[in-house]
Parts: sequence; C-alpha cells; structure tokens
Amino acid sequence: MQAPPPVPTLLQQLKTMALNAGSLVDMERIDWTRQPGDDEWSLAEVMCHLRDVEREVHQVRFRLLIAEDKAFLPGVSADEWADERGYCYEDGQKATKSFVTARQETLALVEPLDEELWKRQGRHAFFGHTSMHELLYLVVRHDEIHWQQITDLLQLNDDG
Repeated sequence: MQAPPPVPTLLQQLKTMALNAGSLVDMERIDWTRQPGDDEWSLAEVMCHLRDVEREVHQVRFRLLIAEDKAFLPGVSADEWADERGYCYEDGQKATKSFVTARQETLALVEPLDEELWKRQGRHAFFGHTSMHELLYLVVRHDEIHWQQITDLLQLNDDG
C-alpha cells in the first residue's frame, strides 16, 4: 500500500464525505431508484452500502484495533449485501441520513486517537499487516470510489 496522507487530512476527507452525502437529502428531483444499467446500483443502493459498510466494517475494524494491538481484521464481501438485504427497496434519503449519522459516530471514535494508536498494526484478512492509519486511508479510498459513483448517478438524473 502506498504511504497514506497525514491523518488530519484523511479525517477532513471523512468529514467532507459526510457533508457531501448529507447535501443529497435536500436535493430535489433525485430519482433514488434509477439504475444506470443491469447489475448497477441506484443511488439508494449506494447509500445503503455506505451506511452498512460504515457501521459493520469500518467501525468494527477501528474498534478491534483500538482494543487490541495486532488484532485480526476480518475480510468482508459487502457488495453482495445489496441483493441479500434488498437495498433496492429501501428509502434512499433515510439511508443517506443513517450514513451521515454513522460517519459522525466513526469520527467521534477516531478523532481523539493519539499518534501511537494511529501506528498500531492489525492483521487484515486481505491486506496482511495494516496500521490504523492505513485503515483510515482505505475508508477514504472507499469513499472516493463511491462518491464518483454518486456523481455519475446524479449526472444521469440531470440528463434524463
């Protein structure tokens, strides 16, 4: 893994994602259920994914490493959750609000951490030895991927 940006920069990016996602709730004329193609997620499905990954993956991993040095960090295949959990039937605005709340919980958990905890190593099921700092970077990278997906979906809404 490449060297991650400094922790304060990454924390600011977590906050920015929450603000950006929160702004979707008040946007008019969003079709939360429109899928750009077969096997592609709607905006509601993306927001459900972000909400659940925040609570069930990111927060879990951070808590494990806060509690124990060299903690095992399980791998998760969260993409299947969309079908398994019926994301396409959920309210996109509610999912977005829940994601923002979950992100605020994550920030409350990690913002107070000291430099030593950011260096703490865990054993990630997919990536091997990973620090708390690197986990934070993975969260930001995950956000970036899905924010691009969100902006593409918003453009699709504007186009048609």
